[in-house]
Amino acid sequence: MRQQKAPIDYQLDYMERLFYKMKFKKTESYVIHRIWDKLDDTRIRFEIQQPIKLPNGKTVLADLYLPQLGIFIEVNEPYHESQQQKLADEYRNKAIIDITKDKLFVIQCGISDRAGEWKTLKEIHQQIDEIVSTIKKKIAETPDLKPWNTSECLTVEYHKKKGVFNLNDSLRTIDDICAVFDTMPKHRGYLRMGATPVPGHENLDIWYPIKENNKGWKNEREDHDDTIIEYHEDEDKRKKHVAAVIKDNHQRITFFRSEDALGIVLYRFLGVYQLDISKSEELGKCVWKRINKEYILKK
Repeated sequence: MRQQKAPIDYQLDYMERLFYKMKFKKTESYVIHRIWDKLDDTRIRFEIQQPIKLPNGKTVLADLYLPQLGIFIEVNEPYHESQQQKLADEYRNKAIIDITKDKLFVIQCGISDRAGEWKTLKEIHQQIDEIVSTIKKKIAETPDLKPWNTSECLTVEYHKKKGVFNLNDSLRTIDDICAVFDTMPKHRGYLRMGATPVPGHENLDIWYPIKENNKGWKNEREDHDDTIIEYHEDEDKRKKHVAAVIKDNHQRITFFRSEDALGIVLYRFLGVYQLDISKSEELGKCVWKRINKEYILKK
């Protein structure tokens, strides 16, 4: 079997996309860059523009969130020093703390009571240093800290060694999924239609569905992922597909394609699914029911 090409390291990809997303927010980007560099700890996950719904019905975006530590950081430019903006910020920040029960810190880039005027770079750096020191102290006080080591958990080797797929285990590519099962998604140079047979199992396939694609296929997740409804928009193709799948009656080890807010694609394990033949015939679509939330790899 050919050697799989390693994709870009997940954490590198994540942080590149995170900083790129802030490219038009110059001050915020600078401050968060400096926090990341000064902290120098890849165990800590950074999340930006975290949506939070306030009691008044509005949704606000928190500048930076460290979920493992329960820390929010806001970067306030000089316009935040106006009286009206101060009142809005006070309400927003108190609401975030009340809702999340987390800590919130503010880096003030403007001079107090002088709206529109900037603090010096040295003054901004001093605030960043103080917050980084607070973060490091919090890390030291969290003995059960679960490291952000997603890169390691997304490799073929990790899953082979682990020996079992559990809910939401993920891989980066279809090639990687198939490599865990010592097979390939392509046959004679062409991607197999929708699913790949598991070697040594007559009635078991690896399935890597997407919510919808540009060829008319759709996959709808229902009942907290206990059900997936698969169908084609074209009625004739839909009928033929349902008939063929009922005839095969294979179980499917399922990895659903998802894309996060930064545009990173992952294939998440949802479980093993069995076709509900009677429901499929009744609905005229393939109705897949989850029969197991884990899959043990055969040695």
